[in-house]
Amino acid sequence: MKKNIVVAYKPDPDQKAIYREFLGDLAQIAFLNDLSEQDRIQALKTADVLISLSFSQEEIKPAELSLLEHVRFIQLIYAGADNIPFERISSDLTVASNVGAFAKPIAEHVLALTLALAKNLIPKHEQLKSRKFDRSGFNQELIGGVCGIIGFGGNGREIARTMRAMGMKIYGINRSGTTDMPVDFIGTRKDLESVLEASHVVVVATPLTRETENLIGEDELGRMRKNAILINVGRGAVVNQEALYKHLKATPEFRAGIDTWWSEPAEQEAFDLEYPFFDLPNIIGSPHCADHVPGAIPYATRRALENVRNYLTGKELRGVINRADYL
Repeated sequence: MKKNIVVAYKPDPDQKAIYREFLGDLAQIAFLNDLSEQDRIQALKTADVLISLSFSQEEIKPAELSLLEHVRFIQLIYAGADNIPFERISSDLTVASNVGAFAKPIAEHVLALTLALAKNLIPKHEQLKSRKFDRSGFNQELIGGVCGIIGFGGNGREIARTMRAMGMKIYGINRSGTTDMPVDFIGTRKDLESVLEASHVVVVATPLTRETENLIGEDELGRMRKNAILINVGRGAVVNQEALYKHLKATPEFRAGIDTWWSEPAEQEAFDLEYPFFDLPNIIGSPHCADHVPGAIPYATRRALENVRNYLTGKELRGVINRADYL
């Protein structure tokens, strides 16, 4: 008997074709945005599997959580699971994130932010715009330096490949302290301080959990090199906002490139931060778009649906979330 799959976001026609290609022989697929309110309620009540971008309230309303009585598997298209209200869903429900699905474009974006900061591209560009031809000061070389990657998972591994190609040594931090990828050092959170002290570039690529919130604060920033570069493509709240602002302001040689922010507005709404970061010359940012490249969503959709198919056929799953990390 076919299972009932509910898709909580609005895929385009090409993505719907991917759903039919991967799952049409195993499941009945309902796209919530195509349904009337009454049919939407019925689809949620009878769903066995739910597929969502990130489980935001725009996809599943808080009042609808009680309707998910038969759901036993949730698959995310994105990697972050910090939107899921684990305390309000069944404890025997499995949740899987789409680990590493956007790793290649994210790694390129990390390199772009790092090079722009290391080579002082934006300040020098602004000087040229004001008709000032100033060759003073030095750029920073990456070759021979250490890139510390906090969160050595799917994204972290691809970032490591990219930064190693630039001639950097790779120091990684993950939960297990192990990896089958060749690195110069791999450790756990207990090694965080030594990795921060050694690194010329620090890349935050870890998900936001109760253990990683404010992982990089005043003490950790103070342990980093005065001219270090900090890149955040994980989640904003892994880095303490106040601590980073004060450190950037007090340490002009220190630089930061941010793609994931502490508060992110809905599309086209005003973007506001608690501190005036963009008054500082030593930060550059992008609007959480590291993974926005042509073909990224179709590729991620295929990877996610491969995992759903594995669930339906009893095969090994990727990216299963430990709810204890979020409760």
